This record gives sequence, structure tokens and C-alpha cells, in this order.
Amino acid sequence: MYTIDNTDSKLSQNIVVSNKDGSNRLVISLTEGGRVKLYKHENLLIVSDLENSGYNTNYASAILFPFANRIEDGKYQFKSKVYQLPCNEVTNSNAIHGLVYNKTFQLLNEDTRSNSARIELKYIEENGCEGFHFKYSVLLRYIISNDGLKLKMTVKNEDESTFPFTLGWHPYFISSDLSKSELFFNCREKFITNKKGIITGKERFEETMPVKLAKVKFDDAFTVGADMVTLSTPDYKVQINSSLKENNLQIYTPPNSNGIALEPMVGVSNSFNNSIDLKTLDPNKSFEVEWDLKVSCL
Repeated sequence: MYTIDNTDSKLSQNIVVSNKDGSNRLVISLTEGGRVKLYKHENLLIVSDLENSGYNTNYASAILFPFANRIEDGKYQFKSKVYQLPCNEVTNSNAIHGLVYNKTFQLLNEDTRSNSARIELKYIEENGCEGFHFKYSVLLRYIISNDGLKLKMTVKNEDESTFPFTLGWHPYFISSDLSKSELFFNCREKFITNKKGIITGKERFEETMPVKLAKVKFDDAFTVGADMVTLSTPDYKVQINSSLKENNLQIYTPPNSNGIALEPMVGVSNSFNNSIDLKTLDPNKSFEVEWDLKVSCL
């Protein structure tokens, strides 16, 4: 039987979900945008923070909304109006990873069963904020089970005006030895970026699959299908699938780490300006996507 517990401290409020023996365990931070701080499957560490940097630097498992990745100089135009977002990527003067990564989510619903548990979290932006003057809500539904982890994200426009958006998720997957790990993904195109991480074009991606991570370092975005990517490590394999037919995938291998970011996204860097896979949401309408992590131990 799975159980759900709240753990509070002066700095954070966490939700801990685990099965009876604790071999499957999920820790979610309500005060850090509803992100996954830790996910274990059969006592293997699958998703966690990075050891060498803090959350405000690596955005580990951050929920990315209303934009995924970067907005160049934090500036964009929508319906003839110019907006200026805070530039929280100071080195490149970009806005990065959206506006909810540091917001406090509320626990809405929870349910436990013998082989799974579900929790639902919600954040409501009632006033709009700097550079994005729209009201919206974000609903997160996590399901941990004996098969893996699912995240369903639902965004609703609570405003009287249509707004632009993309969204994504920023988990780091941990390997006992990244040099002995490999990726397989059905890539259609690779995006080209400049030194600021802003997309400037596309090119064919012709790497032979699987890609051995001992030989290749990534900080790139790709177009992929519903079967987004499979990571094989010495201890486990995880396959990430999307409920959408067309997807974008950001892959990043940080230096001096056995972690790799595999980020499912519905848009790419600077979508508010280049319109690549940019979405719009009308008043009282919703958009949802589910990402399914299927985990098997080796």
C-alpha cells in the first residue's frame, strides 16, 4: 500500500509518497513550483537534484510555464503589445524557465492504492506578473506506481484575454555511470542555437542510435514524436512518452555530473519571438499534456 505524508520545515513544504517498504519513493516540493526533488524506483535513484549546484541554478525538475527554455533579452511582442520579462539568466540577459518554478502550489487531492498513489497540486495566478500580465492556473497530477511515474499538466486561462505559452518539465536523471549509459530517440531535426542559447535555425541530426554518452555531450533541442526518448543506464532503463504526437526534447549533460536533463517540451527556446511551436490559449480554455516515465531495472 502506498502512503502520502506532508513534511514541513522553515524553508520548505514537501509531499512524500512511498510504497510500504520505501523502495518506490517520490518527494515533491510544494514551495518550489511543485517540482520533484527525488524519485526512486525499486531503490534505484532515478530523478534528483544535482550535487554540484543549487535549484536556482540548475532548475532541477522545474515545471516550465508560461515558457520553456529561454526568451531572448526577456522581451517579446504579442498582439502589438511589447512585454518585458525579468531576466533571471543574468549571464546571457535572458528570461529562462518560466514563472512558476518558485511559486507555492497547494495540495488539491490525493489518493492511495495498493500499487499506486496520485496527488494533485494547483497554483493560481490571480493578478498576472511582470512581463506576463495574464491570470492562469496550473494543475499538476503525479501518479507513482510499480511501473514508473506520470506527470499530467493542465493549464487554464483564467483571464479575459488570450495569451501565448509553451510549457515543459526539467528533470535530471541520475546514472551510476553516465559514461556507460546511452540514449535512443527518434529525432527528426536538431535546433541550432547561438552562444546565448537562442535558436537560429534547424539542421538534420544524423547520429547513429543509440548515442553513447561517453562520446557525446548535449545542450540541444530536438523535434521528436510521442515516444520521445529512452535512457539506458547500467542499472535501469527509462522510456519517456508523451500524450502529444508532436514534441520537443531538450537534452543537457551538465559538467562533472552523472546526471542528464531530458526535458519534454511543447515549445523551444525563444518561442515567444520565433513562433516555433508557440501555443495560444483563449479565455476559459485549457491545455493539457501527460508525460509517462516507464522504468525497468536491469
